[in-house]
Amino acid sequence: MTFNNFTVFFLVMFVAHAGVELWLEFLQARHLAKRKDRVPSHLEGKVDIETIRKAVAYSREKLRFRVVSRFWDAIFLMGLVFSGFALWENMVASLEFGSIKSGLVFFVGLGFAGAVWGMPQELYFTFVIEKRHGFNRQTLSSFFMDKLKGGIVSLIMMGGLLSLVLITMEETGKLWWLIAFGVVTLVQLLISWLYPVLIMPIFNKFVPVDKSLEKDVDALAAKVGFPLKQVVSMDGSKRSSHSNAFIVGLFGARRIVLYDTLVEKLSRQKLIAVLAHELGHFKLGHIRIRLAMMIAGLLGVFAIIGWIASYPAASAGLGFKLSTSYAGLIAAGLLISEALFPVAWILRVFSRRDEYAADRFAVEAVENKTDLLDALVELSKQNLSSPGSHRYYRGYYNTHPALKDRLAAIPKVHVRQEQQ
Repeated sequence: MTFNNFTVFFLVMFVAHAGVELWLEFLQARHLAKRKDRVPSHLEGKVDIETIRKAVAYSREKLRFRVVSRFWDAIFLMGLVFSGFALWENMVASLEFGSIKSGLVFFVGLGFAGAVWGMPQELYFTFVIEKRHGFNRQTLSSFFMDKLKGGIVSLIMMGGLLSLVLITMEETGKLWWLIAFGVVTLVQLLISWLYPVLIMPIFNKFVPVDKSLEKDVDALAAKVGFPLKQVVSMDGSKRSSHSNAFIVGLFGARRIVLYDTLVEKLSRQKLIAVLAHELGHFKLGHIRIRLAMMIAGLLGVFAIIGWIASYPAASAGLGFKLSTSYAGLIAAGLLISEALFPVAWILRVFSRRDEYAADRFAVEAVENKTDLLDALVELSKQNLSSPGSHRYYRGYYNTHPALKDRLAAIPKVHVRQEQQ
Protein backbone atom coordinates (compact mmCIF):
# COMPACT_ATOMS: atom_id res chain seq x y z
CA MET A 1 0.00 0.00 0.00
CA THR A 2 0.98 3.65 -0.43
CA PHE A 3 1.27 5.34 2.96
CA ASN A 4 0.08 8.93 2.45
CA ASN A 5 -1.99 11.69 4.06
CA PHE A 6 -5.23 9.75 3.55
CA THR A 7 -3.70 6.83 5.41
CA VAL A 8 -2.71 9.07 8.30
CA PHE A 9 -6.14 10.72 8.43
CA PHE A 10 -7.92 7.35 8.39
CA LEU A 11 -5.73 5.90 11.15
CA VAL A 12 -6.05 9.01 13.33
CA MET A 13 -9.85 9.01 13.00
CA PHE A 14 -10.01 5.25 13.54
CA VAL A 15 -8.03 5.53 16.78
CA ALA A 16 -10.09 8.54 17.89
CA HIS A 17 -13.38 6.75 17.17
CA ALA A 18 -12.34 3.52 18.87
CA GLY A 19 -10.64 5.36 21.73
CA VAL A 20 -13.72 7.42 22.62
CA GLU A 21 -16.00 4.39 22.58
CA LEU A 22 -13.61 2.16 24.52
CA TRP A 23 -13.28 4.86 27.19
CA LEU A 24 -17.05 5.11 27.45
CA GLU A 25 -17.36 1.33 27.69
CA PHE A 26 -14.78 1.32 30.48
CA LEU A 27 -16.81 3.95 32.36
CA GLN A 28 -19.96 1.89 31.88
CA ALA A 29 -18.26 -1.29 33.12
CA ARG A 30 -17.20 0.46 36.35
CA HIS A 31 -20.66 1.96 36.74
CA LEU A 32 -22.39 -1.42 36.42
CA ALA A 33 -19.97 -3.13 38.80
CA LYS A 34 -20.99 -0.74 41.58
CA ARG A 35 -24.72 -1.28 41.08
CA LYS A 36 -25.21 -5.02 41.00
CA ASP A 37 -26.35 -5.34 44.63
CA ARG A 38 -28.85 -2.53 45.04
CA VAL A 39 -32.16 -1.51 43.52
CA PRO A 40 -32.01 2.00 41.99
CA SER A 41 -34.31 4.52 43.63
CA HIS A 42 -36.52 4.86 40.54
CA LEU A 43 -37.23 1.10 40.62
CA GLU A 44 -37.72 0.62 44.35
CA GLY A 45 -40.89 -1.35 45.02
CA LYS A 46 -41.18 -2.20 41.31
CA VAL A 47 -38.23 -4.51 40.67
CA ASP A 48 -36.64 -7.02 43.06
CA ILE A 49 -32.91 -7.28 43.71
CA GLU A 50 -32.59 -10.61 41.91
CA THR A 51 -33.90 -9.08 38.67
CA ILE A 52 -31.44 -6.21 39.07
CA ARG A 53 -28.56 -8.67 39.45
CA LYS A 54 -29.67 -10.54 36.34
CA ALA A 55 -29.99 -7.31 34.36
CA VAL A 56 -26.54 -6.11 35.46
CA ALA A 57 -24.98 -9.47 34.62
CA TYR A 58 -26.59 -9.41 31.16
CA SER A 59 -25.49 -5.81 30.51
CA ARG A 60 -21.92 -6.49 31.65
CA GLU A 61 -21.62 -9.57 29.46
CA LYS A 62 -22.91 -7.69 26.42
CA LEU A 63 -20.44 -4.90 27.18
CA ARG A 64 -17.49 -7.32 27.32
CA PHE A 65 -18.68 -8.89 24.09
CA ARG A 66 -18.81 -5.47 22.41
CA VAL A 67 -15.22 -4.72 23.42
CA VAL A 68 -13.93 -8.06 22.15
CA SER A 69 -15.93 -7.65 18.93
CA ARG A 70 -14.42 -4.23 18.41
CA PHE A 71 -10.90 -5.69 18.40
CA TRP A 72 -12.01 -8.64 16.26
CA ASP A 73 -13.47 -6.28 13.64
CA ALA A 74 -10.38 -4.05 13.80
CA ILE A 75 -8.16 -7.00 12.91
CA PHE A 76 -10.29 -7.68 9.84
CA LEU A 77 -10.34 -4.05 8.74
CA MET A 78 -6.61 -3.51 9.18
CA GLY A 79 -5.91 -6.76 7.38
CA LEU A 80 -7.88 -5.45 4.40
CA VAL A 81 -6.20 -2.06 4.38
CA PHE A 82 -2.64 -3.34 4.70
CA SER A 83 -2.89 -6.33 2.35
CA GLY A 84 -6.38 -7.72 1.76
CA PHE A 85 -7.71 -5.10 -0.64
CA ALA A 86 -4.67 -5.38 -2.90
CA LEU A 87 -4.75 -9.20 -2.98
CA TRP A 88 -8.46 -9.41 -3.76
CA GLU A 89 -8.15 -6.55 -6.26
CA ASN A 90 -5.48 -8.45 -8.20
CA MET A 91 -7.58 -11.60 -8.28
CA VAL A 92 -10.63 -9.71 -9.56
CA ALA A 93 -8.58 -7.84 -12.17
CA SER A 94 -7.20 -11.13 -13.51
CA LEU A 95 -10.74 -12.19 -14.43
CA GLU A 96 -10.95 -9.31 -16.94
CA PHE A 97 -14.68 -8.78 -16.43
CA GLY A 98 -14.75 -5.06 -17.13
CA SER A 99 -15.16 -2.26 -14.61
CA ILE A 100 -18.83 -2.77 -13.64
CA LYS A 101 -18.74 -6.56 -13.30
CA SER A 102 -15.36 -6.40 -11.57
CA GLY A 103 -16.78 -3.93 -9.06
CA LEU A 104 -19.73 -6.22 -8.31
CA VAL A 105 -17.47 -9.25 -7.90
CA PHE A 106 -15.22 -7.24 -5.59
CA PHE A 107 -18.12 -6.13 -3.38
CA VAL A 108 -19.69 -9.60 -3.29
CA GLY A 109 -16.39 -11.19 -2.29
CA LEU A 110 -15.77 -8.53 0.33
CA GLY A 111 -19.26 -8.98 1.75
CA PHE A 112 -18.86 -12.75 1.90
CA ALA A 113 -15.49 -12.43 3.66
CA GLY A 114 -16.97 -10.02 6.17
CA ALA A 115 -19.90 -12.36 6.84
CA VAL A 116 -17.59 -15.31 7.43
CA TRP A 117 -15.31 -13.27 9.69
CA GLY A 118 -18.25 -12.03 11.74
CA MET A 119 -19.98 -15.42 12.01
CA PRO A 120 -18.18 -16.56 15.21
CA GLN A 121 -19.31 -13.36 16.94
CA GLU A 122 -22.93 -13.83 15.92
CA LEU A 123 -22.94 -17.49 16.91
CA TYR A 124 -21.42 -16.74 20.31
CA PHE A 125 -23.81 -13.87 21.03
CA THR A 126 -26.89 -15.82 19.95
CA PHE A 127 -26.14 -19.28 21.30
CA VAL A 128 -24.06 -18.41 24.36
CA ILE A 129 -24.93 -14.95 25.70
CA GLU A 130 -28.59 -14.79 24.66
CA LYS A 131 -29.17 -18.42 25.61
CA ARG A 132 -27.44 -18.03 28.98
CA HIS A 133 -29.77 -15.18 29.88
CA GLY A 134 -32.92 -16.90 28.66
CA PHE A 135 -33.61 -14.99 25.44
CA ASN A 136 -32.51 -17.15 22.50
CA ARG A 137 -35.07 -19.45 20.91
CA GLN A 138 -33.30 -20.04 17.61
CA THR A 139 -31.87 -23.33 16.47
CA LEU A 140 -28.67 -23.63 14.48
CA SER A 141 -30.63 -24.65 11.38
CA SER A 142 -32.96 -21.63 11.59
CA PHE A 143 -29.97 -19.36 12.25
CA PHE A 144 -28.18 -20.46 9.10
CA MET A 145 -31.42 -20.43 7.10
CA ASP A 146 -31.90 -16.78 8.08
CA LYS A 147 -28.33 -16.08 6.98
CA LEU A 148 -28.94 -17.76 3.63
CA LYS A 149 -32.16 -15.85 3.02
CA GLY A 150 -30.56 -12.59 4.12
CA GLY A 151 -27.58 -13.18 1.86
CA ILE A 152 -29.78 -13.80 -1.17
CA VAL A 153 -31.92 -10.73 -0.48
CA SER A 154 -28.81 -8.57 0.05
CA LEU A 155 -27.21 -9.92 -3.10
CA ILE A 156 -30.25 -8.99 -5.18
CA MET A 157 -30.95 -5.62 -3.60
CA MET A 158 -27.41 -4.38 -2.99
CA GLY A 159 -26.15 -5.89 -6.23
CA GLY A 160 -28.74 -3.94 -8.19
CA LEU A 161 -28.06 -0.73 -6.27
CA LEU A 162 -24.28 -1.01 -6.62
CA SER A 163 -24.66 -1.68 -10.34
CA LEU A 164 -26.59 1.56 -10.73
CA VAL A 165 -24.01 3.52 -8.74
CA LEU A 166 -21.03 2.06 -10.62
CA ILE A 167 -22.69 2.70 -13.98
CA THR A 168 -23.38 6.27 -12.91
CA MET A 169 -19.74 6.74 -11.87
CA GLU A 170 -18.51 5.43 -15.22
CA GLU A 171 -20.95 7.18 -17.53
CA THR A 172 -22.06 10.54 -16.12
CA GLY A 173 -18.95 12.66 -15.54
CA LYS A 174 -17.88 14.77 -12.58
CA LEU A 175 -21.37 15.21 -11.13
CA TRP A 176 -21.96 11.46 -11.02
CA TRP A 177 -22.41 11.66 -7.25
CA LEU A 178 -25.46 13.94 -7.58
CA ILE A 179 -27.13 11.60 -10.06
CA ALA A 180 -26.20 8.59 -7.92
CA PHE A 181 -27.73 10.31 -4.89
CA GLY A 182 -31.02 10.72 -6.76
CA VAL A 183 -31.01 7.11 -7.92
CA VAL A 184 -30.17 5.70 -4.48
CA THR A 185 -32.81 7.87 -2.80
CA LEU A 186 -35.54 6.71 -5.18
CA VAL A 187 -34.53 3.08 -4.77
CA GLN A 188 -34.47 3.36 -0.98
CA LEU A 189 -37.96 4.87 -0.95
CA LEU A 190 -39.18 2.07 -3.20
CA ILE A 191 -37.60 -0.55 -0.96
CA SER A 192 -39.15 1.07 2.14
CA TRP A 193 -42.54 0.80 0.44
CA LEU A 194 -42.12 -2.79 -0.73
CA TYR A 195 -40.13 -4.14 2.24
CA PRO A 196 -43.08 -4.97 4.52
CA VAL A 197 -44.95 -6.62 1.65
CA LEU A 198 -42.22 -8.56 -0.15
CA ILE A 199 -39.18 -8.89 2.14
CA MET A 200 -40.39 -9.21 5.73
CA PRO A 201 -42.65 -12.25 5.00
CA ILE A 202 -39.55 -14.13 3.84
CA PHE A 203 -38.22 -14.09 7.39
CA ASN A 204 -41.33 -13.96 9.57
CA LYS A 205 -44.94 -15.02 9.65
CA PHE A 206 -47.57 -12.29 10.07
CA VAL A 207 -51.09 -13.04 11.25
CA PRO A 208 -53.98 -10.74 12.18
CA VAL A 209 -54.37 -10.19 15.93
CA ASP A 210 -57.53 -11.35 17.67
CA LYS A 211 -60.67 -9.31 17.09
CA SER A 212 -60.75 -7.85 20.59
CA LEU A 213 -57.22 -6.43 20.32
CA GLU A 214 -57.86 -5.31 16.75
CA LYS A 215 -60.90 -3.37 17.93
CA ASP A 216 -58.92 -1.63 20.68
CA VAL A 217 -56.07 -0.73 18.33
CA ASP A 218 -58.53 0.52 15.70
CA ALA A 219 -60.13 2.74 18.33
CA LEU A 220 -56.74 4.17 19.34
CA ALA A 221 -55.73 4.75 15.70
CA ALA A 222 -59.04 6.52 14.96
CA LYS A 223 -58.69 8.65 18.09
CA VAL A 224 -55.25 9.97 17.12
CA GLY A 225 -55.93 10.13 13.37
CA PHE A 226 -53.58 7.35 12.27
CA PRO A 227 -54.31 5.83 8.79
CA LEU A 228 -54.29 2.22 9.96
CA LYS A 229 -54.57 -0.47 7.33
CA GLN A 230 -53.96 -3.55 9.49
CA VAL A 231 -52.61 -4.64 12.85
CA VAL A 232 -50.72 -7.93 12.82
CA SER A 233 -48.67 -10.13 15.12
CA MET A 234 -45.18 -11.26 14.07
CA ASP A 235 -43.65 -14.53 15.25
CA GLY A 236 -40.62 -12.92 16.89
CA SER A 237 -40.73 -15.63 19.56
CA LYS A 238 -39.22 -18.17 17.17
CA ARG A 239 -35.90 -16.33 17.49
CA SER A 240 -35.96 -14.49 20.80
CA SER A 241 -38.07 -13.70 23.83
CA HIS A 242 -37.28 -9.99 23.45
CA SER A 243 -40.35 -7.95 22.51
CA ASN A 244 -41.03 -4.95 20.30
CA ALA A 245 -43.60 -3.09 18.20
CA PHE A 246 -43.17 -0.95 15.11
CA ILE A 247 -44.96 0.74 12.22
CA VAL A 248 -44.30 -0.07 8.57
CA GLY A 249 -45.56 1.41 5.32
CA LEU A 250 -45.25 4.63 3.34
CA PHE A 251 -47.60 6.87 1.39
CA GLY A 252 -50.87 6.59 3.27
CA ALA A 253 -52.15 3.38 4.83
CA ARG A 254 -49.81 1.80 7.36
CA ARG A 255 -49.50 -1.42 9.28
CA ILE A 256 -48.80 -1.84 12.99
CA VAL A 257 -46.65 -4.88 13.74
CA LEU A 258 -46.58 -6.41 17.23
CA TYR A 259 -44.14 -9.07 18.34
CA ASP A 260 -46.12 -12.03 19.62
CA THR A 261 -43.97 -11.85 22.76
CA LEU A 262 -45.21 -8.30 23.38
CA VAL A 263 -48.84 -9.38 23.09
CA GLU A 264 -48.20 -12.27 25.48
CA LYS A 265 -46.28 -10.30 28.11
CA LEU A 266 -48.20 -7.04 28.46
CA SER A 267 -51.72 -6.46 29.69
CA ARG A 268 -54.12 -4.83 27.23
CA GLN A 269 -53.88 -1.39 28.84
CA LYS A 270 -50.08 -1.42 28.86
CA LEU A 271 -49.95 -2.68 25.29
CA ILE A 272 -52.21 0.13 24.10
CA ALA A 273 -49.99 2.66 25.90
CA VAL A 274 -46.91 1.28 24.12
CA LEU A 275 -48.72 1.49 20.76
CA ALA A 276 -49.77 5.06 21.54
CA HIS A 277 -46.08 5.89 21.97
CA GLU A 278 -45.29 4.42 18.53
CA LEU A 279 -48.20 6.29 16.96
CA GLY A 280 -46.86 9.43 18.58
CA HIS A 281 -43.76 9.24 16.40
CA PHE A 282 -46.04 9.23 13.35
CA LYS A 283 -48.42 11.97 14.46
CA LEU A 284 -45.64 14.27 15.68
CA GLY A 285 -43.87 14.04 12.34
CA HIS A 286 -40.79 12.23 13.64
CA ILE A 287 -40.90 9.66 10.84
CA ARG A 288 -41.15 12.35 8.14
CA ILE A 289 -38.41 14.40 9.78
CA ARG A 290 -36.11 11.39 10.04
CA LEU A 291 -36.79 10.58 6.40
CA ALA A 292 -35.92 14.15 5.39
CA MET A 293 -32.79 14.06 7.55
CA MET A 294 -31.81 10.74 5.98
CA ILE A 295 -32.17 12.17 2.49
CA ALA A 296 -30.25 15.34 3.40
CA GLY A 297 -27.54 13.27 5.08
CA LEU A 298 -27.34 10.99 2.06
CA LEU A 299 -26.81 14.01 -0.17
CA GLY A 300 -23.97 15.18 2.06
CA VAL A 301 -22.41 11.72 2.12
CA PHE A 302 -22.53 11.41 -1.67
CA ALA A 303 -20.98 14.86 -2.05
CA ILE A 304 -18.11 13.76 0.20
CA ILE A 305 -17.82 10.45 -1.64
CA GLY A 306 -17.70 12.30 -4.97
CA TRP A 307 -14.89 14.49 -3.67
CA ILE A 308 -12.81 11.70 -2.09
CA ALA A 309 -13.30 9.26 -4.96
CA SER A 310 -11.88 11.83 -7.38
CA TYR A 311 -8.48 11.50 -5.67
CA PRO A 312 -6.68 8.25 -6.60
CA ALA A 313 -4.40 8.90 -3.62
CA ALA A 314 -7.34 8.16 -1.30
CA SER A 315 -7.80 4.59 -2.50
CA ALA A 316 -4.00 4.14 -2.78
CA GLY A 317 -3.62 5.25 0.84
CA LEU A 318 -6.14 2.63 1.97
CA GLY A 319 -4.55 -0.35 0.32
CA PHE A 320 -5.65 -0.36 -3.33
CA LYS A 321 -3.19 -0.68 -6.18
CA LEU A 322 -5.54 0.20 -9.04
CA SER A 323 -7.53 3.41 -9.46
CA THR A 324 -11.02 1.98 -10.02
CA SER A 325 -14.53 3.19 -9.32
CA TYR A 326 -15.14 0.57 -6.65
CA ALA A 327 -11.81 1.36 -4.95
CA GLY A 328 -12.84 5.01 -4.73
CA LEU A 329 -16.22 4.05 -3.26
CA ILE A 330 -14.70 1.84 -0.58
CA ALA A 331 -11.98 4.33 0.35
CA ALA A 332 -14.55 7.11 0.68
CA GLY A 333 -16.84 4.87 2.73
CA LEU A 334 -14.06 3.95 5.16
CA LEU A 335 -12.96 7.56 5.65
CA ILE A 336 -16.53 8.75 6.18
CA SER A 337 -17.42 5.96 8.61
CA GLU A 338 -14.58 6.93 10.92
CA ALA A 339 -14.60 10.72 10.51
CA LEU A 340 -18.34 11.24 10.93
CA PHE A 341 -18.89 9.26 14.13
CA PRO A 342 -19.77 12.48 16.04
CA VAL A 343 -22.71 12.93 13.64
CA ALA A 344 -24.18 9.63 14.84
CA TRP A 345 -24.01 10.94 18.41
CA ILE A 346 -25.87 14.12 17.41
CA LEU A 347 -28.61 12.06 15.74
CA ARG A 348 -29.02 10.03 18.93
CA VAL A 349 -29.47 13.26 20.89
CA PHE A 350 -32.38 14.19 18.60
CA SER A 351 -33.75 10.67 18.92
CA ARG A 352 -33.91 10.97 22.71
CA ARG A 353 -35.77 14.25 22.39
CA ASP A 354 -38.33 12.56 20.11
CA GLU A 355 -38.81 9.73 22.62
CA TYR A 356 -39.81 12.19 25.34
CA ALA A 357 -42.31 13.78 22.95
CA ALA A 358 -43.77 10.38 22.01
CA ASP A 359 -44.13 9.53 25.70
CA ARG A 360 -46.09 12.76 26.25
CA PHE A 361 -48.27 11.98 23.25
CA ALA A 362 -49.00 8.46 24.54
CA VAL A 363 -50.00 9.72 28.00
CA GLU A 364 -52.37 12.25 26.47
CA ALA A 365 -53.79 9.69 24.01
CA VAL A 366 -54.67 7.07 26.66
CA GLU A 367 -55.56 9.81 29.15
CA ASN A 368 -53.59 8.38 32.06
CA LYS A 369 -49.97 8.11 33.16
CA THR A 370 -50.00 4.78 34.92
CA ASP A 371 -50.29 2.51 31.87
CA LEU A 372 -47.16 3.81 30.14
CA LEU A 373 -45.20 4.02 33.40
CA ASP A 374 -46.02 0.42 34.23
CA ALA A 375 -45.37 -0.74 30.66
CA LEU A 376 -41.88 0.79 30.61
CA VAL A 377 -40.96 -0.86 33.90
CA GLU A 378 -42.43 -4.19 32.79
CA LEU A 379 -40.54 -4.18 29.48
CA SER A 380 -37.36 -3.24 31.31
CA LYS A 381 -37.76 -6.25 33.61
CA GLN A 382 -38.63 -8.67 30.82
CA ASN A 383 -35.76 -7.57 28.57
CA LEU A 384 -33.27 -7.33 31.46
CA SER A 385 -32.48 -3.78 30.43
CA SER A 386 -29.61 -2.16 32.28
CA PRO A 387 -30.94 -0.64 35.53
CA GLY A 388 -28.62 2.33 35.05
CA SER A 389 -25.75 3.67 32.98
CA HIS A 390 -22.93 6.17 33.25
CA ARG A 391 -24.12 9.60 32.12
CA TYR A 392 -21.41 9.91 29.46
CA TYR A 393 -22.10 6.41 28.16
CA ARG A 394 -25.85 6.90 27.79
CA GLY A 395 -25.34 10.43 26.49
CA TYR A 396 -23.30 9.04 23.61
CA TYR A 397 -24.89 5.65 22.88
CA ASN A 398 -28.55 5.74 23.89
CA THR A 399 -31.24 6.39 21.29
CA HIS A 400 -33.80 6.42 24.12
CA PRO A 401 -33.65 8.40 27.37
CA ALA A 402 -32.64 6.53 30.51
CA LEU A 403 -35.56 4.74 32.14
CA LYS A 404 -35.26 6.83 35.30
CA ASP A 405 -35.53 10.03 33.23
CA ARG A 406 -38.59 8.77 31.37
CA LEU A 407 -40.24 7.68 34.62
CA ALA A 408 -39.53 11.14 36.06
CA ALA A 409 -40.86 13.01 33.01
CA ILE A 410 -44.17 11.17 32.55
CA PRO A 411 -45.78 12.31 35.85
CA LYS A 412 -45.23 15.93 34.74
CA VAL A 413 -47.51 15.48 31.70
CA HIS A 414 -50.96 17.04 32.11
CA VAL A 415 -53.69 14.73 30.81
CA ARG A 416 -57.23 15.70 29.90
CA GLN A 417 -58.82 14.28 33.03
CA GLU A 418 -56.53 16.41 35.19
CA GLN A 419 -57.41 19.53 33.28
CA GLN A 420 -61.16 19.17 33.79
